Amino acid sequence: MSPKQRKPMTGAQLDAALIKLFGETRSQRERSILFAEIISSNDRTVRKWIGGEAEVPTHIAMLVNAMLDFNIKPEGLRP
Repeated sequence: MSPKQRKPMTGAQLDAALIKLFGETRSQRERSILFAEIISSNDRTVRKWIGGEAEVPTHIAMLVNAMLDFNIKPEGLRP
């Protein structure tokens, strides 16, 4: 499937990815805060994506998928 044909990342998929990246022991809010720091956003925006209140932007989905695919640790992306 080409990138243009891929379905957008859902909030549940983003949440699952953040669990893989930051670990199950952290709360969803903690994971949201940590990820928001990496992408220079705020945790409320990330939680809106997770909760389905807003669509996960394509570039965010691409970043998360690249992090998972290439085993990029969140610590390596922090500003």
